[in-house]
Amino acid sequence: MADEQAPPHEGHEAASGRPYVLALVALLLLTGLTFGMHFAPLGGALGLVVALTIATIKVGIVATIFMELRESFAATRLVAVFGVAFLLLICLGVVGDVAFR
Repeated sequence: MADEQAPPHEGHEAASGRPYVLALVALLLLTGLTFGMHFAPLGGALGLVVALTIATIKVGIVATIFMELRESFAATRLVAVFGVAFLLLICLGVVGDVAFR
């Protein structure tokens, strides 16, 4: 019976660094794109929208890969969703305050 013990990590795959390297490359490319946005003649509003879209994509990469939200418990993902929703609510309040002053 003692000879039939399972290895301590049975059922787990060996950790691969590939997702982290791909995330790093994507983040570096998006950072370069953000830097290149400085030289693009897009105008104020359009440039802001593009820059914020790039930043949102980068946040998504960091949250899913480095913070491991994809493999985390549902409660952890729910807390992250509520955090983002609260941030959006605050941003909408600021926009409303500035627009209707």
